[in-house]
Amino acid sequence: MYELNINIMCANTSQAKGRVERANQTLQDRLAKELRLRGISTLEAGNAFAPHFIADFNGRVAKSPRRDFDAHRPLRADEDLTSPSRGASSARYRCR
Repeated sequence: MYELNINIMCANTSQAKGRVERANQTLQDRLAKELRLRGISTLEAGNAFAPHFIADFNGRVAKSPRRDFDAHRPLRADEDLTSPSRGASSARYRCR
C-alpha cells in the first residue's frame, strides 16, 4: 500500500461498521428473496440473474458523486502492480 501511496482508513467505530454491515445484510437479504420469488435455484440461473439484480439495486440506491473530479493518477514507470511483493507488503496493514 505504501508503494502505491494509499492510506488505510479503518472503520474503528461501531457506527461506521454498522453502515457497512447494514448494506451487506440488505444485499444478502434482498438477493435471497429475489431469487426465491423468481424460482431461481441453480448457480447458473443465479449468475444469469445477477446483472439484472445489480442494475436494479444500484438504480435504487446509487448516488451521483458530488464532483466529477477523477483522483486517480497514472502509474509511474517504476510501479509494477503485478509484482509478487505487492501482497507481502500489504499484509502488514490490518484494521483492528
